[in-house]
Amino acid sequence: MELNIQVNRTCLYILLFFFAGLMIIYLGGSFSEKCAIQDTDMAYSESPLHIDVNGNKVAYYDYLPTSYSLSVLLLHGMRFSKENWKTLGTLDTLLESGYRAIAVDLPGYGDSEQSPDLSNEEFLRQFMTKLDLESTVIVSPSMSGGFAIPVVFSGRPVLSGWVPISPVSISSHKLEEYQSLQLPVLAVYGENDNQFRSQVEKYLGSIPGVKMKMIEGGSHPCYLDSPDVWHQSLLHFLSGH
Repeated sequence: MELNIQVNRTCLYILLFFFAGLMIIYLGGSFSEKCAIQDTDMAYSESPLHIDVNGNKVAYYDYLPTSYSLSVLLLHGMRFSKENWKTLGTLDTLLESGYRAIAVDLPGYGDSEQSPDLSNEEFLRQFMTKLDLESTVIVSPSMSGGFAIPVVFSGRPVLSGWVPISPVSISSHKLEEYQSLQLPVLAVYGENDNQFRSQVEKYLGSIPGVKMKMIEGGSHPCYLDSPDVWHQSLLHFLSGH
């Protein structure tokens, strides 16, 4: 009888140690997962941020890795906003590749207020100054070319590169000015963008050392037609910096 009791106690202790071990493993794993999530959350915020530019509210995303060597500022076209870069996966793609990625709502678009007292050029310059965006690559599709092109040619602030995507206002500068531009450029355009393709090829194609990327079957917002091709082309260009 006494032997049976000792055996039962031994079995009970073994079971208790077994279940205790399982709990430690489970809680340890949960804690590690939780820490990993917290570390990721520290790198960036998925919620829009806001900043004051000349007395007006400007909304933007800032996907900020713990360390980085290059920032990418994403502008947008007339029918779009900062949200397109989030849903398309461009913000995540850049963050995962070690780049700081900022997507802004231009004045009067998305969640940003109008900036009636600032020119497009001055708005972009003040926004970049507020976020300390020296040595940045600007991505400027369509309408946002009206913001980026004046900054590109002014040289203020100093940029590390420019990625125009069938931008408007291309002809606002002479061909000779493009031929004299000293800046790494990736010019992206759609094969079926009949309105802007010829201008892109003529003006942007004349920039010394320019990388030209025509997206096959692409329309005017060609990056939306082939996101994988767009991301691969962008990362390849950025890796050269």
